Amino acid sequence: MSRCRTRVAALLVLAGVVALTLSNHAPDAIIKPTRADAFDGARAMQFLGTFVGDGAARAVGSAGHTAASARLCTMLADLGAEVVEQPFQARGWNRTSVSMMNLLVRVRGTAADGALPGVLLSAHYDSVAAGEGAGDNAAGVACALEIIRALKAGAPDRDVIVLFSDGEEVGLCGARAFATDHPLWSQVGAVVNLDARGSDGPVYAFETGLDGPAHAALLASLSIPAHTMSLASEAYRRMPNGTDFSVYLRGGRPGFNLAFIGSPRNYHTDNDTVVNLDGRTVNQMGESALALVRALARGVRPMLSAAEIAAWNSKSPPAEVVPEVWFDLFGLTVVHWPAWLSGCALAGSLIAFLIALRALRRSSSASIIGSVVDAASVACSLFFAVAAGTLVSFMLKRSGMVEMPWPQASIWWGEALLLIVGALSVALPSRFIARRRQARRSVACADCDAWLGGWIATAVLCGAIGFVAPGAIHPLLIAIVAAAALTTLAQFCGAQILDWCAVATGAVALLMWAPLEPAFADAFGLSLGGFTALRGALVMIAFRPLCDPVTSA
Repeated sequence: MSRCRTRVAALLVLAGVVALTLSNHAPDAIIKPTRADAFDGARAMQFLGTFVGDGAARAVGSAGHTAASARLCTMLADLGAEVVEQPFQARGWNRTSVSMMNLLVRVRGTAADGALPGVLLSAHYDSVAAGEGAGDNAAGVACALEIIRALKAGAPDRDVIVLFSDGEEVGLCGARAFATDHPLWSQVGAVVNLDARGSDGPVYAFETGLDGPAHAALLASLSIPAHTMSLASEAYRRMPNGTDFSVYLRGGRPGFNLAFIGSPRNYHTDNDTVVNLDGRTVNQMGESALALVRALARGVRPMLSAAEIAAWNSKSPPAEVVPEVWFDLFGLTVVHWPAWLSGCALAGSLIAFLIALRALRRSSSASIIGSVVDAASVACSLFFAVAAGTLVSFMLKRSGMVEMPWPQASIWWGEALLLIVGALSVALPSRFIARRRQARRSVACADCDAWLGGWIATAVLCGAIGFVAPGAIHPLLIAIVAAAALTTLAQFCGAQILDWCAVATGAVALLMWAPLEPAFADAFGLSLGGFTALRGALVMIAFRPLCDPVTSA
């Protein structure tokens, strides 16, 4: 089979995975539910319009904030909810003391034991002074209002405490006041928090509590439309950003932090309006939050017991992360496994590569020196990809061609450019080395050296990532395991199938990386060009044998 056919197959795989990713990125259309206790996205959008009112900003201390608080109380009264006010004084980022007000609603559960820990649903209702804050966070408020209505139509097993927190934008003040001074905090066994940093796109369960296995197991058991991955949780844990969920997490509570980040250029600007907000995104957030609230209210883990809550409240033991790996596969299902299994799979893959190197070396289909050279080439190529991507993004910024980091027009062309830069950083050196190697050794030997060297280097990089952030390992690990399995197969079928192994492994790599690309684009825009180019380089490693200039039989 000629290499031309395998290259065509690789292009078709690329086109198919990209099409699947793009079709999966937008939330589903709003469908009128048939049950009264289900989330109704259309009604949530009506709540949102009423709450936003005339579009005045809801910055703490402003007239718009006072009016929004009054509207929210009226809307809750219309739902038949009893509102409990928690006034407090707090100093925000500007160190000025301001009077604020948390609003709380308790939806009673059906459990006979009212002392059982309940679920906290939290959404802040203040905004920045720049605009009406439709996404951040009127959308969360609207979802919480519709969830209250749905819970009243079909009561949860345990109590659900809904907190409309104040002062989040000036220092997480309302969440701090609730967790520090309100007696209901001691009855919270798990939290679902709603927030946003944009106006559209899919919703992500991007942060969880510290018990990774319990959170992953619950996500896997539910069919929530929100996307989730342990990689995001690992990344956010290391970032300086914070939401109200950060307060709850420090208080030892498990749970889920939901947000959408599409069109982040609207975030904290006067463009964060109801007109720019995608109702499908609001619907996806509400459906996901309601499913999580109902599941936690059934008492399943990671819901804490009363004894565990008492231990936290009295001793505040140090928080320890229990690592787990999980991710949703195109929104169809959530795959998860314990972090220790990643280490075993990686070690097994490295052993498989070394065994294959030994076997193929005996048949003169591979060489130790060639594999070492190609491994070094991959390591240098990854470094060059980061440097080249950083340079390209810097040039784009200096040229004035685009607004950084999120251009007002689509950023996909810039994202694609950076990915191609990364892919070429691997493909061009590989092609050059292949020419030199083929001048001295057989084509099969050059192919096997490129394959084994590239994957051994990638496995070492994967091990380093797993050591620092165990939950961020899955995009590389699954591709490495696939490569190791196909390498074992090639030992028995011969090196001539290596091109098809590259196509198959490349398909796996694309299936792992492509769904992450829209999230990375929304999160970082074009500002981290080196990181974007690195992703293109990592995917290209799977296709390295196809970069050789010789057509093999």
